[in-house]
Amino acid sequence: TCSAVMGLVQKEAAANEKMIEGLLDEICSTLPISQDTCDDTVNGMFEALISLFESYKPEELCQMVGLCPSLFETLMGPGPVKLGQVGQTGPAAPETMLGEDDSCQNGPGYWCASPENARECKMEEFCKTESPIVF
Repeated sequence: TCSAVMGLVQKEAAANEKMIEGLLDEICSTLPISQDTCDDTVNGMFEALISLFESYKPEELCQMVGLCPSLFETLMGPGPVKLGQVGQTGPAAPETMLGEDDSCQNGPGYWCASPENARECKMEEFCKTESPIVF
């Protein structure tokens, strides 16, 4: 899974930080730009990346790069689907449809898409406090 791979990358980057910095310095010496400028830029970016790795859990890093669903998506599921539209795991079957196209049955993806939808579905408070979508 992404989390396992990201955890391994974090561990290896931390354990081999000095070696990686040395390799980056070698790369700078081969580029046709100022050695100091390259070193400053590349080392600064590398240090920022290491700091990022140290500041977050693997699951959070996966979410940041879009490889894992956010907690909201995991709990609330996919947004509304149209009749016959391919869903996240395959074709949508009529008996498993969430609701009609513009229906409160479609859940938070529909409720919080606009202030009008939130009022129609009586979910204004939910959308203001729980939804990552700001309308």
